[in-house]
Amino acid sequence: MNDIYNNPDPIAYFSTLSRLGYRIPQEAKPQFQRLIDARRSVTESESAKVIDLGCSYGVNGALLKHGLSMDELYRFYGAAETDDLDALLQRDRDFYAEPADTALEIVGVDPADRAISYAVDVGMLDAGVVTDLEKGDPTSQDTAALENADLIISTGCVGYVTETSLERLLETSLDSRPWMAHFVLRMFDFGGPEEMLGRHGYVTEKLEGLFRQRRFASAEERQHVLDNLHRLGIDATGAEETGWYLAELHVARPEEVAKSMPLSEV
Repeated sequence: MNDIYNNPDPIAYFSTLSRLGYRIPQEAKPQFQRLIDARRSVTESESAKVIDLGCSYGVNGALLKHGLSMDELYRFYGAAETDDLDALLQRDRDFYAEPADTALEIVGVDPADRAISYAVDVGMLDAGVVTDLEKGDPTSQDTAALENADLIISTGCVGYVTETSLERLLETSLDSRPWMAHFVLRMFDFGGPEEMLGRHGYVTEKLEGLFRQRRFASAEERQHVLDNLHRLGIDATGAEETGWYLAELHVARPEEVAKSMPLSEV
């Protein structure tokens, strides 16, 4: 799967993930939108800045800022020509030229530099950061793009990245006290990030329910996940054993916000 994440264009990315039923950004969209709306209510401002960790080609930006769906993206890129990158770039620039939510800023974070470059060029993202935050601090240029965030999100990368990246992102926006919302595969433990966030005065809550990410690509992948879940004492009956990666949503907000605005009301 690694060879689809950092190509000059996203056609192989969308064609491969379409076959696997990749849908976690679609399942995440209404949850993120509710949090964005709630954050706007708290800040009394229509402007909102979202940091998307592990953004690849900016799919969450396409859904949240441009009002699209995964099915629309699959059709759009399924009809794309692959032999003329300049023509594809211009087609996409035109397509994303008028966002549905002009007050929403999406900044992507991903070491996949070509994916980030494409997403920023065509307008799926407003800005991008390619520094590997697992290995080093953000540069001054990175910080300028990341600071004053309202919400930090991810849809499947936590577990592959750790609380190290999350803390470095948080530290770029300490004054704005951003909320966080992370969809985390059940085979990964969110304990490390939750402990880190607690040290910064955040309360982490897990929303009830499971969210489908994508189907397993092979029997070997399925068995690998089931073995990991078994080691963690997690029952996959009627869940991952049906052939899907499943994620849970962890929402972290400053303690005073969590007390005054219960997550159930959001």
